This record gives sequence, structure tokens and C-alpha cells, in this order.
Amino acid sequence: MNLYPFFESAVLEMNRRQSESLGDRTQYIGSSDVAGCTRKAALQRKDPKSPSVPTLLKFARGHAAEWMLDGIFQSSSTKLHYDRQVELKHPDMPLKAHLDFLFYEDFDGNPELHVIEVKSVSGIPDEPYPQWEDQLHYQLGMLRLQYPKGNIGGSVLAVDLNAGEVHQFNGFQYDEAVFNYLYCRALHLLDVLNDHDQPQASPSHLCSYCQYRQDCPAMSLPKIALPPEIEALAGKYAELNSSRIKAEKELKAIRQELTDFTGPSFKGQSGRFSLQVTSVPPSLTVDAGLLKQQYPQIYPTVLKQKSGYSKLEVKQVKQAA
Repeated sequence: MNLYPFFESAVLEMNRRQSESLGDRTQYIGSSDVAGCTRKAALQRKDPKSPSVPTLLKFARGHAAEWMLDGIFQSSSTKLHYDRQVELKHPDMPLKAHLDFLFYEDFDGNPELHVIEVKSVSGIPDEPYPQWEDQLHYQLGMLRLQYPKGNIGGSVLAVDLNAGEVHQFNGFQYDEAVFNYLYCRALHLLDVLNDHDQPQASPSHLCSYCQYRQDCPAMSLPKIALPPEIEALAGKYAELNSSRIKAEKELKAIRQELTDFTGPSFKGQSGRFSLQVTSVPPSLTVDAGLLKQQYPQIYPTVLKQKSGYSKLEVKQVKQAA
């Protein structure tokens, strides 16, 4: 039984049903639109394209994480006062924000509005992504319009379902200056949708899921500006890769010392480690160069396709003096 054709249609239908609570996205600007790429938000409305099935399955993890957290909150021995999927509307403009969770008091019972934005990830980042922060700040601003008084705060809850890890990026507070900046971004997007302005691309880690990436000017070679979160990942990769190279050299030297002691055949043990060395006998292999030279007619018939791959290199940029 081939399930993939079923997944093709069923995943699209699942995504449609899960998005029903958001209403008609073409009729308003949401917090993810404001925090994300203006070009993508505009194209999604003018030239709608369905994401791929793998992308939709990744998006589904977010709904699964919300469902799981809701179950955890409800299972608490302490009665938690919160609502899920709270919609906020701007009083004058077609602007909305949908909050994953809105808590109305702290765990000690003191009144406090606290927004929790849930993000499903594959690996908890060291710092919250800028788009997460912008989205949360915009939500806090929209919440302040509805509740002019009282304490308002928020946090991003990053959930790695595969690793079973949850991390809270906490301490966000309503910031009038930041909200005013994001509000201007929302107005700019409205101008773009009304053909009064041109959209600008905003590269980020979300480009991985963008169905409009192929002809995006921000992704045009030969040189592409790295978003801050991608630069941070590149730095971490370079650091770990450098450590790996150093470790491989050290391993080679230690291996030589160990085999100098053990010889070609050895089996020993201490209170902490067992050490075993066995000899692998010589084996025969085909000399491709010699085969091609002596039997050029046969050589093409024994070739087989080798899959290509993406080669990743991260190097330190030399700073000008």
C-alpha cells in the first residue's frame, strides 16, 4: 500500500483545517507577516502557492507542540488561568495577532498578562531568532491596545519534539518604541498589498521553507548577505569543525601510541576500559585507473551513478586592516 499519494491530499486538507481559526489571511496582516519577509507575505496573497508536503509536515509539529503544552497546562495541580488561540484586532486597521497562549495571572496569583509564543524546532537555538522576538513584541503591542493598563510580558517557548527538550526565552516586556517600529512595518506591508510600494526581501532561517525562494533577489548569487541567525550557526559550525579537525589529529597520535603498546593483536581491560586490537587481513579492490587504461571498452560498462551532495564550507573572513 503506497501512502504517499494519500499524504499529498490529506496533509493539504489538514493544513487547511488547522488554519481555519486564522480566518481569511488575505483580508488582514498578521503578526507573522509583520515579523517575516514582506516579499513573501505579498506574494502569498497575490500568487498563492501551497508549501511542499515535507514543509507542511514540519509546520504540523507546531500544532502538535501547542496541543501537547495545552495538555500539560491543564494537567497542572495548580489551576492556570489562560486561553489558547486568542485573536487580537487593531481598532482601525486590518491588523491582527493570534496568540498561542495568553495567561491572565502569574503562578503566585498576581494579575499579569503573559503571552507565550510556541515554536517547534529541530535543536534549541542559543538565542531566540530575531523573527521570534519581533513577532512577540508585535503581539505585546497589540495586547497593550486592548489592555491599556497592567503588567504585560511574554516569552517564546521553543519545543524540540524529537529530543524531548523545552526551553523558555523569557523576560520580554511591552516596548512602545519597538511596537511603533513594527506597526510601521505593518503599514508598509499594507501599502505593498495596495500597490503603493515595493516589497523588500528579508532573508532569515525561514527562507528554508519559502516557496518563492527560487527567484528571490536576496538569494541571488554570487554574494548573499547572511542573516544574523545564519551567521551565528555558521560560526558554531566553524568552531565545531575546527574542534573536530584538531580532535582527529589528536586521535591519530593517541591511536599510534596505543597500537605501539598493544601490537597487532591484543585484548586487555582495566577497571574503566577494555582495549582490543585485531588484525584485518589484506583484501583485493579494483584499480579503476588501470581498468580504464587496459580495458577502455569495458570501463564504461562497469560504471555506476554516484549521488551528488552539497559541499558546505565555512571560513573566517579576513578583516581589513
